[in-house]
This record gives sequence, C-alpha cells and structure tokens, in this order.
Amino acid sequence: MAKCPRRRQPSLRRGTVDRRTLLGSLAAGTLLGCGQRHNLTDHRWPSNQVKALPRQSQASISALEDQPGMPGPYPGRVIEVQHPGSVTDGQRNRTAVKAMIQRGMQQLVPEAETAVDAWRSFFQLGDRVGIKVVPVGMVPKPGTDTTVNGPAVDLRRPGPISSYEVVAEVVESLASAGIRLNDILVFERYYDDFVRAGYTAMLPEGVHWECSSVSFDDSQLEIDGQFRGQSRLSNIAGYDRDVYRELAFCQDTSIHDPNDDRRFRSHLSKIVTQKVDKIISIPVLKDHRSAGVTLSLKNMSHGMVNNVARSHPAALPGSEQAFTKTLNHCHTFIPAMVSLPQTRQKCVLQILDGLVGTYEGGPGNWNRTFATWDYKSLLFSTDPVALDHVGWQIIDAKRTQEGWPGVARMGRDAVGGIGANPTESFPIRHPQHIPLASLVGLGVFDREKIDHQRLKLT
Repeated sequence: MAKCPRRRQPSLRRGTVDRRTLLGSLAAGTLLGCGQRHNLTDHRWPSNQVKALPRQSQASISALEDQPGMPGPYPGRVIEVQHPGSVTDGQRNRTAVKAMIQRGMQQLVPEAETAVDAWRSFFQLGDRVGIKVVPVGMVPKPGTDTTVNGPAVDLRRPGPISSYEVVAEVVESLASAGIRLNDILVFERYYDDFVRAGYTAMLPEGVHWECSSVSFDDSQLEIDGQFRGQSRLSNIAGYDRDVYRELAFCQDTSIHDPNDDRRFRSHLSKIVTQKVDKIISIPVLKDHRSAGVTLSLKNMSHGMVNNVARSHPAALPGSEQAFTKTLNHCHTFIPAMVSLPQTRQKCVLQILDGLVGTYEGGPGNWNRTFATWDYKSLLFSTDPVALDHVGWQIIDAKRTQEGWPGVARMGRDAVGGIGANPTESFPIRHPQHIPLASLVGLGVFDREKIDHQRLKLT
C-alpha cells in the first residue's frame, strides 16, 4: 500500500435555545450562521440530502423521511451485562462474550423468548447489515512497522477497540437469525486504521468489509475517499455527494481553500446511503480529549462522514499562545451528523463495548495520560442518547476512583478542574453533544427516565 499522510494529532486527542429552534438550526445549519432555513413542521428534509438507494423506491425514501428512527423501539432502555470472566489482563474470552450478547439481546427485547428471537426482531432475511467498528485506540505491538498493510497490534490484546470477539459473535448471531454472511459488511472510516487494527485478519469467510476512505488527511474533502496522485485502493466506498450536512465552520486557509464550498460540508459514506439497509454500531467505552466522551453518538457522526477534523481544528493561526490554537465544535457537529435521515433510520442497534475501556487520555495512546481498565461489561440499546449518558457516568465514576475530575470539568478553561494541565488541548470538552442530541429527538437524556438494567453473569 502506498504510504499515506500521517494524521496531525493535538495532545488528545449561552443563550437559551428551545427544542424547536435547535431542531431547525441543526437541520438547516443556521445554529452556526450558515445554510438555508427549511420548514420542519412535518420533519421533512432538503431534497438534496436524500438519494435513492438500491432496492428502494422513491416512495420508500419518503417513508424514510417521515419515520422517527432513533431512539428506536426501546427509548431510554439500556441493558448492561457484566461478566467477571470476560476479560483477563486485556484479553477477551469468547465464551463469556457469547453469553453476554445472548443475555443482553434477550433482555433488551422483553417479548423475545430466545436470543435468536431478539435478533429477528431487528433483522430479517434479505437485509444488508453493516457493522460499524472502532479501531481508534488500538495499542500497536512493540516493534511493529505501523506503515505496513497488515495488523500492527497484538491480536490477543489489541487495546480499547471494538473487540474481535464481539464482532464475531454479532456475525454469528445474525447468521443464526437468518442473515446471509455475504449480506454482512463490517466497516470503518479509514482503511489504514481498519487494517492495522487487525479486523481483516479475524473476519469469517464470506463477510465483506469496506472503508469510507484511505486514511486521514488534513482537508478530508475528496468524495471518492482516495488520495490524488496515488494508486487507488480497493475496499474504498467513498462518500455520497448528494447526502451531506452543511455547517458554517471549517479549517483555516492553510488547509481549506476559501474558494472551495466543500469545506462547509460533511458527506455521508456510501456504505450508509447505498450499501447497507441496517447498521449495528459497536462503539467503545472511552473518554475523549475534545468531545468529552466518544461513545455511540460520536461513532456515528465522526465515523460515517468526511470533513470531521473541522469539528476540532487544532492549528488556528494568529494566536499568541500555543494552547489557544484549538477550537471545539463537537457539541454541535455530532448531533447534526447523526440526525441525517439515513443514519437515524439505519442505525437500529447499539452495542457499547465496555470490556476494555479508556477513562483518561482518549481516544488513543498517543496521549501522555492514556489509561485503560477492564470494565468487563457490554451495554445494549436502541437509544444512543440514553446509552451515552450511562456510559458518561461509568467513565466519570472510574475517573473519580483514579483521582481525576469528571470529563465535563476538563479542558483548559475548566473551573475547579485541571485546565492548566499541558495535556489539555481544548478550552472545554464537556459532552454537550449528548443532551443536544436529545433535543433533536435522538433519544432520552433525562437520567430519571432512563431504564438502566444491570445484569451480572458468572
């Protein structure tokens, strides 16, 4: 594989707005001063953001617009299954994971008599099912050349990524429910991260995989996901030029050409718009240097569209101090992207991988304070907001135990936190995207209305 440009990492790495105003603002881009206002009283979306999909008529697209999608059939319900034998020193146990997934799915769907019934309530024969994984957070194997086109991790202990054992059991569960293996597509945003994290080495024969683009680059604007002037790679889906969200912020002129209108748009992956009918998201339990936490909502936003680095630009010129060269728009970017109708409709199931979590220094080990722990749980939900609120509390509880302030009290400008810590790059990293996502109807944020059920297996 041709050598790809390496990503530039930061060291991470209020007026009142009512619900109707925020919903209209996120949909039209006006919350940030850009975009055309649309009448959303019937919750319809601009025609340039809807594209006919294979096997779907325009009538079904109209139905897609009108259906609420997430939070799905079980708003506010979060099922947590813990198994003390699921992880030992970072190494997952496949037998324990299997039992956890079976119990979690059956508990999530109370009318299901068996785990297979639970899976069949979401997926039917003929469905093309995507499985969105998270390779960011992988721990490179010492001495491994991370530029090679192959796994760069210890496959037994890859770190806080979507566990191979969870992915394998999800595939097996789909097959038991009648889904054909060649109708299953495991995917991620960047090819190089996906391959180096070891997923191509563990997928069952017959299961497909693709990525949206080759690798990180500064501008992130190429619709086909390839790099100009380099050999084209297979398994690259690219982005849908007709399905995007426009928001009025971008990178500085050293990265984004001020004459290029693409800098204000983030396009949805063709994997989502054209290649799958339903999606299972497998996020990981992690804190995050800009978003506060990176759980189910951020897995769908930053993991499924292009031009994501504009949500936390890390090289703002004209600053007198190095620590003021960064901005943070994750709180608005995330709900805006997840509320795209194709994402909202197709992401029908969330399985939060809390087997190995990151409580500080996320998302990856390039951060000096990167710290993980074996939490030994999986969490199941159709409601990404409720799930993320619960995950946020789990991370904060571990942070308190380890002597860290909660994530909302971090950032350079945090009061009572440790904002002077040189590892903090952004002014704030409060997970505001979670309550904001609830305001656009993506799920339940009110903790008193969240049904968080904890089960322990032995």
